[in-house]
Amino acid sequence: MARLPRIVIPNQPLHIMHRGNNRQAIFRTEDDLLRIKEDIAYALSKTGCALHAYVIMTNHLHLLVTPKDKQQLAKFMQAMANRYVRYYNATYKQTGTIWEGRFKSCLVDSEHYLFSLYKYIELNPVKAAMVDNVADYKWSSYRHNALGEIDELIKEPEMYMKLGRDKKQRYQAYRALFEQLDIRQQQNQITKATLKGEVYGSNVFHAKIAQLLDRVTKLTSHGGDRKSEEYRGKV
Repeated sequence: MARLPRIVIPNQPLHIMHRGNNRQAIFRTEDDLLRIKEDIAYALSKTGCALHAYVIMTNHLHLLVTPKDKQQLAKFMQAMANRYVRYYNATYKQTGTIWEGRFKSCLVDSEHYLFSLYKYIELNPVKAAMVDNVADYKWSSYRHNALGEIDELIKEPEMYMKLGRDKKQRYQAYRALFEQLDIRQQQNQITKATLKGEVYGSNVFHAKIAQLLDRVTKLTSHGGDRKSEEYRGKV
């Protein structure tokens, strides 16, 4: 069966996951982690894509990215991945690809699910038992989004900016929202949507994208960020 075209809508966030071939560790040292951040920064600067959240694990990474269009997303991922392959192969004296095929992605209903994706991404090190507290892991966007530790990779979307009138309010609101959101029932759904390259969002959002692209996007019915909607109404 031919694979379906990737679902990309200009200026609509996507959750992206890219991992090492055979799930091998491709970020082994702090130098490796610093290098992939440099490559992400380079790719962002060349394509105009905006990065809102990320985490770099030992054998994969997650990104929450808003591209200008499908072509710029492809250029962003190609620039980042290819630069890191060259570095990795030169450093570890090997040849060939280190990535497991094409990257995985799902289009995100930002109106209802954006902060669920933030938490899904930034909680990875805790889920993997690498740290007990999400703030203790420095290779993610959490310390920028929640604590105000400046990370030049991050560009805050409009919904994040609406969390408060100033930076301090937004950091506090983000921490509270992160604690309030219960994504346990959503985690498998987000993973499934990402691996299948489908849409993660409300029924209305699925219908809108299906009509726009003339293709099926529906996975299963699931709830949205009810707590986050509630919370945003108070700030």
